[in-house]
Amino acid sequence: MELISNNKERGLYESLAELYSIIIVLNFLEKSFLRDTLQQVDVDNDNYTKSVSRLINQYNLALKNEEVKKSFVNLDSFFQKYDICCPLAKQRLEIGVPATIEHSFLGQDDSSRVSLASGNGANNGNNTGANGGGNNNNVSISAKAVAEATGNFITLMDAVKLNYRTKDQLHPLLSDLVTCTNKVLKNGEFEGRSKIIQWLIKLNNLDINERLSDDDSKEFLFDLDNAYKGFYACLN
Repeated sequence: MELISNNKERGLYESLAELYSIIIVLNFLEKSFLRDTLQQVDVDNDNYTKSVSRLINQYNLALKNEEVKKSFVNLDSFFQKYDICCPLAKQRLEIGVPATIEHSFLGQDDSSRVSLASGNGANNGNNTGANGGGNNNNVSISAKAVAEATGNFITLMDAVKLNYRTKDQLHPLLSDLVTCTNKVLKNGEFEGRSKIIQWLIKLNNLDINERLSDDDSKEFLFDLDNAYKGFYACLN
C-alpha cells in the first residue's frame, strides 16, 4: 500500500516527523532540567538554554509552511492524533522560551560583572565593614548587559508604537529583552517582569497571521513602560 504519492506529500510527512522528533527531544531536556539531571547527559544550563531555544525556533520555522500548519492544526490536535504524551514539551512550546529565561536561571560569569554596593562600605572598598552594610545591598551588574537591556526596551517600545502587531515581529524582540534583563540582575526579578513574561506567552500563542488588537497594543506598551521603570529602580 503506497502511503506517499508525490514529493509534496513526502515533504509534508517529513516535516511532521521533524515536529514529532522536536517534541520528543524537548520533553527529554525539560524532564532532565526539572529533575536537575542535565549534568548526567553532559548538558549545563547554558547548553540547555541554547538547545531548547534552537528546538523552539525549529518548531516555529516548520509551522510557517502553510501545508504543514494545516495538517498540524495545533499542539492539542497533534498530540491527540499521534498519541503523544509529552506534557513538559507541550508546556515549553506554549511558553516559547527556555525555563532558564522564563525563571531567570541563566548561567553567569560573575568575573565579567561589576559589583556595586550602597553605603560607606562600598565607598571604602570594604563590603564587610561595620558601617558598610554592603552584604545586604550588593547589586552585581554588567555595564554591557545594562546597555543591551536598555536598547532592547527602547527598540521594542518603538516597534509597538510603529504598529508592529504580529508574533514574528514582536516575540523575538521580547525574548531578547527578557534574556538581557536576566543577565543584568542575579535574581532576574524586578517590578513588571511577570507582566512581560505573560506577554511573551501570549505572543508565542498567536497564529502566524494573527495580530494584536489596538487595545492589546496599548496595554502591552503600558506594561513595557512599567517594566522599564521597575528594571531601572532595581539598578538604583
